[in-house]
Amino acid sequence: MILLLGDIHGDWSILHTAILKAEEVGATALIQVGDFCMFRGGQTELGATLWNNEKEFHNVLEKSTVPVYFIDGNHDDCDRWLYYTEVTQVFDDTPFYYVPRGTVMELDGRTIAFMGGASSINKKWSLRDGNHWTPLEDIRKLDIDNLLRNAEGKTSDMLITHIPPHSVVQEHFDNTTKLFFEVGVDWHDQNQTIIEDLWHKLGTPPIFSGHMHKRVSGITYRILDIYELLAV
Repeated sequence: MILLLGDIHGDWSILHTAILKAEEVGATALIQVGDFCMFRGGQTELGATLWNNEKEFHNVLEKSTVPVYFIDGNHDDCDRWLYYTEVTQVFDDTPFYYVPRGTVMELDGRTIAFMGGASSINKKWSLRDGNHWTPLEDIRKLDIDNLLRNAEGKTSDMLITHIPPHSVVQEHFDNTTKLFFEVGVDWHDQNQTIIEDLWHKLGTPPIFSGHMHKRVSGITYRILDIYELLAV
């Protein structure tokens, strides 16, 4: 059994609770679906000041007896994480791993494909207020090619992404959020379409995502609400 954790946006207390639950139920792993939001401080190239919350996260993670994995979302330090091309242990003394976009690995007896990335609908506000934003948040052709190459000849049992596929978003979400963030009803996150295409190329395995801050269930898809914990 694996436990999936929705967006936590830097709240290490939520992560701590999830780790305790994973240990309690004997989970093979805990996987967080992006917008993990662990930063080591400093400034981005665009001048935004990053949080420095690594110590708090490390204090939580060093006590874990369950491996913790995460993918990047649109509110993560992609300038840092996209440097890695293989599943990487973030701290030497903790079972805590970043999973790069396009990874396909065996876990809990299942073949799982991973793809982080999404566009920030609040980009305009972030830039205006000097908050974190990076163009690397969007899925690149390199990431797509990596996933297709790593999945070749394999049957994917699960696909874990930050953003859901376009068809799922279209079915369950209206233009309310677009109006709130003043992007116009024609605004479209191209990453939804990329995930839709990859999902079908992998044979539409069960897909698990976050990003939307709403719980949505379907026969072949599941969107986790913010902070939600789900056993799969």
